[in-house]
Amino acid sequence: MFQRKHLDRCRPLGDMWKSESLIPSFPLFLWESPDLWPECDLCAFERGKGMNDIGVLLIHGFAGDINEIELLRDHLTEKGYLVECPLLAGHGGTKKELSKTTYRDWIATAESAGIELSKRCSSIVAVGFSMGGLIAVNLSHLGFAGIVTVNTPYYYWNHRIIAENLREDFRYYGKKYLAASMDKSLKSMIEFQKLLTKTKPMFGEITCSALVVQALDDDTVHKKSAEHIYNKLRGEKTYFELQRGGHIIFQSGSGTQVCEVVERFLQSI
Repeated sequence: MFQRKHLDRCRPLGDMWKSESLIPSFPLFLWESPDLWPECDLCAFERGKGMNDIGVLLIHGFAGDINEIELLRDHLTEKGYLVECPLLAGHGGTKKELSKTTYRDWIATAESAGIELSKRCSSIVAVGFSMGGLIAVNLSHLGFAGIVTVNTPYYYWNHRIIAENLREDFRYYGKKYLAASMDKSLKSMIEFQKLLTKTKPMFGEITCSALVVQALDDDTVHKKSAEHIYNKLRGEKTYFELQRGGHIIFQSGSGTQVCEVVERFLQSI
């Protein structure tokens, strides 16, 4: 079970938050295990070994590329973390190129990057955006010190948010959804579904520290995905819920805030 804490815009509520550096620009919620962090005088995200011991395997989403997580990559690199951010097999090119690959190829790309990263640091945290979170879970055998999922699907398509978006600006969102439906082949969609089906039971096998991040206005991933993922995780875990940010959250106004949240999680490892 978990407890819900509201983080106020001016200062996060609750004894665990002592740092003023994370100032949400809109309401944000935290779900935490009751025994996740003992009472202490420091923000939990500011404890731990520090960045020098940790490498970050950063994994982008389905039919996307490194650009969708570039903000987080640059943020963590500037903070001194060693970041490996592979372009998954078949991605970053054409629909035809993507359709020539399978979900096993996508996992293999990230696994190779993770193995190389492990040669240069003592521990690794995998951070997966959208489908990247599914791939991170499939690589848990690499012995991650932590896993972060950001807008990762368990259930996809939030039809209520899609309807609201279309009512707000039919021309813009109509073009967006039409393009999204045409830039992937049926074969690639089936491979994605295979990966999702394979991964769902694996969440219950994750025992390392975990951070689950979800934007409530995500139209691609249903918001209840994050709660299901959170509930299945078996290790110490934290859930951040943002009111705004959409699916491509690192290209939204919430991107910098999420980068700071991820950084603090890394500091707690």
